Amino acid sequence: MKTAYLGPEGTFSQEAAALLSPNSELIPYKNFRLALKACADGETDNAVIPIENSIEGVVNASIDELVFEEELYIQKSINLTIVQNLMVKKGSKPEDIVRIISHSHALPQCKKFIGENFPNVELRTVSSTGEAVKIVSEGDKGLAAIGSSAAAKIYGLDILASSVQDSNKNYTQFVLVGKEPTLDYNGKDVATLAFSTKHEPGALYGVLEIFAVYDINMLEIFSRPMKNRPSEYVFVVDLAIENNSEDIKKAIELMQRKSSFIKLLGIYTLKNEQGGQ
Repeated sequence: MKTAYLGPEGTFSQEAAALLSPNSELIPYKNFRLALKACADGETDNAVIPIENSIEGVVNASIDELVFEEELYIQKSINLTIVQNLMVKKGSKPEDIVRIISHSHALPQCKKFIGENFPNVELRTVSSTGEAVKIVSEGDKGLAAIGSSAAAKIYGLDILASSVQDSNKNYTQFVLVGKEPTLDYNGKDVATLAFSTKHEPGALYGVLEIFAVYDINMLEIFSRPMKNRPSEYVFVVDLAIENNSEDIKKAIELMQRKSSFIKLLGIYTLKNEQGGQ
């Protein structure tokens, strides 16, 4: 069994992959798209990607790949507690830092710490926190990275400040995806759907009303723009399965009549996990 994840070694995605697919060989890829393509093309059996952070919100690149690009389905999910750390090469001091490097979602998670302690330092985004730590390990003493303590250990960096994220309740939802959809609702927690409606008054209300009729708890809803179709959107919803599996099936059947596009992204379990140090 092989599982693709956002590399290199030392990313939070690697930790999530180890938890979601503990018996797999973990294969790093440079970005989300390549990891998902590897799974879709059969290079790996599944892939692990982040889809939402509690501070920064939805990871749009991941969601867009699942909705618009690849025929892959969410099979498992985990909320991983994320602890961000500021790290440098051995011997570097805070006053040496001229540039802080990290992933585009990680830097905003730490904006208060950066603003208070390094207001004039240049910020640079790279493909992952692990990549940032690797770059700093190969660079000069003016560079710093934000990432996990595991990455600091792997690449031999010193941690100057621990837990620098804006909130101690900082978690990222990671999902394990594969080519085969899970259609059995038993023991599952969430069903995720993507759908769009016609451009007419009450169209969205007509779909959302279905959830109320069947007494289905909608955990989340957000929109993404349709590719190459200005002013048109796809809505993504998470539905709590609870004991409503039959009602959810009926609701989806009814949604198909009222939606211009609908795609089941997954039926899966959701766990909370401490970690992400």
